[in-house]
Amino acid sequence: MSMTDTQINAFTAAAGFAPQLSSVLWRSTVLVLALLWCAWALWTGYRGWAAGNLSFGALGGSTARLALALIVLMFFMLS
Repeated sequence: MSMTDTQINAFTAAAGFAPQLSSVLWRSTVLVLALLWCAWALWTGYRGWAAGNLSFGALGGSTARLALALIVLMFFMLS
């Protein structure tokens, strides 16, 4: 549902920026948090593999699942 011109003007007057910028802010926040989570998961997996607690196949499977999750999230967030 799109906003009417009156609603857009009221939002801009109250917030000081356009509603489209708010959407960009929230989408960017979600993607940054997802990327940080994936970096943490990969780093933790690497440490487990380096310590010998995780097999290379399990690390590869985790990496593939994380990459797929990021691709799907980016597809829905950026389309």
